[in-house]
Parts: sequence; C-alpha cells; structure tokens
Amino acid sequence: MWDDAAVESGARAVDPCGLGDLLMSLQMRPLVCVRYGRLPHGATSDHRLRSVAGHVHGLVSEVHPLWERHLATAGVPPTASHIEARLKPLAVDGAIETMTALAAEDLVSPGGILMNREIARHTVTRIVKRIGPGATWWTNRQGASWDPVTACTFDGMVAGSDGEWFAILVQLSED
Repeated sequence: MWDDAAVESGARAVDPCGLGDLLMSLQMRPLVCVRYGRLPHGATSDHRLRSVAGHVHGLVSEVHPLWERHLATAGVPPTASHIEARLKPLAVDGAIETMTALAAEDLVSPGGILMNREIARHTVTRIVKRIGPGATWWTNRQGASWDPVTACTFDGMVAGSDGEWFAILVQLSED
C-alpha cells in the first residue's frame, strides 16, 4: 500500500520495518484490504484515533466503488468522524485475535477460509510487534456484533498505531 503522503509524489512509503510487506501479504482485494503508513510528525496520542479513523475512511472510500454494485441498498461509507465514534479500544491480544480472524475467515460464510489461520496469526503477530508495545489498537467489532465502518452489510476492522506508524486491516462483504 502507499503511504498517503507519498501517493501524491508517486513514491513508495519508506518502510524500514517491513510493515507494508507483512500487511500486503494479508490483503485479498476487494474482500480484505489494508493500509499502512506514517502519521504526521508530532501527532499526539489525543489525535492518534482521529488520524487513524481518517485513514480507515480513506481506505474504505478507495474500495467502495468495487462494492457499489453488490450493495443491497445504495449507500455511502460513513464519514471519518462517524468511523472515529464507532471504534473501540482493543487490547494487544484482542488485536491479534481479531485481525487474524478477519484475515483468515470469511465473515459471511461461517467456516469459509480465506487463508491458513496459522500463517495469518504468525503474520499478524509480527505486524503487532513491529508497531510496538506502546501501540493503541481499535476495532469496530464486539463479539458477533459490529458498528459498520463501510456501506457493506458486513465488515470488520482492526487498526493500530504507535503514534508514528499505523496499520489497518478491513474485511468487507455482502450476502
């Protein structure tokens, strides 16, 4: 994925820790989508959630056209501020488990496998370690329920940031 600041210049994001390669290995567009990059220098922890919600909105808006014709009712993705209000804090263990499930298991088809769960878990664990122990994690899911961050019938999202880097994984689906 391209860092938003680098998109305009056409340059690939500088990613010294390999975060992008790890996230990209989980991506299966249009079902599982990822984004990573750097937050603006000096972003305080108070602004971390707002910045990450903006990047979630950007990712969802980017993939929305791929889903429009499949949507049961015409809809638009929630705004960044709506997404921000829907995100719930998540402990590190919960981030690993939820991101693994979203990368490996189809939300719509129980038992539907998107990728090997152990490979997904290993990759997600490496992502979480690269973001670091000081990271904050969020999701739109609580058990079997969720607050939508897309216009799709089903979605799940995990995002984390250490204040410098962020990582996002979203699974979208329609039945």
